[in-house]
Amino acid sequence: MDRSLLVAFSIAILVFSCAKGIPMHRKDAEINFFQCRALSLKLNEIARDLYNKVEPPNITANISDPPVSIRQIDGCDPWSLETNKETCQSRIILALRNYTSIFHKDGVFKNSACSEWRGQANEISDVTENLLRALKQPAMDRPSNTVSWHVWWHDSALCRDSVERVYSFSIMSARVFSFLAAPHAPKRENKQC
Repeated sequence: MDRSLLVAFSIAILVFSCAKGIPMHRKDAEINFFQCRALSLKLNEIARDLYNKVEPPNITANISDPPVSIRQIDGCDPWSLETNKETCQSRIILALRNYTSIFHKDGVFKNSACSEWRGQANEISDVTENLLRALKQPAMDRPSNTVSWHVWWHDSALCRDSVERVYSFSIMSARVFSFLAAPHAPKRENKQC
């Protein structure tokens, strides 16, 4: 066999075998779930602290436009995350955008009954923006106009409601990102009762 043909054949086999070992470029391969886990745990820590500080209001208010929440159908349970994390991830992204808007420096905690917690609210906004960036999503420059509709007597109810919701969300998102960051998540058995 001709030596140049043998070298070309060897190079072709080497290139083919190397190419086989390289993972295909996928969108989720770019996401650093370890960073997401760290940020979601930080969000949980700040949200828990704020939850313990913001008092429930003395009045009740009907919050007609609640923030985005994670529902059962969003597939954020371990069994669904093993097969399709995109549905849960897209819902988390919507919630992060919503909480970034609410806790932003120009959001609900600005010049209201909630203003004494503005510093921690801004920390929550910073973490949610960083989580959006870690998920390869654009961060918001300013909140949407939907947070300016509130009136002063709704403020205390609105800030407590927002804090309760972000705290609940932070627990769920920390669990999701901890699961996704696990190097070898154990397979779950779906046992029937």
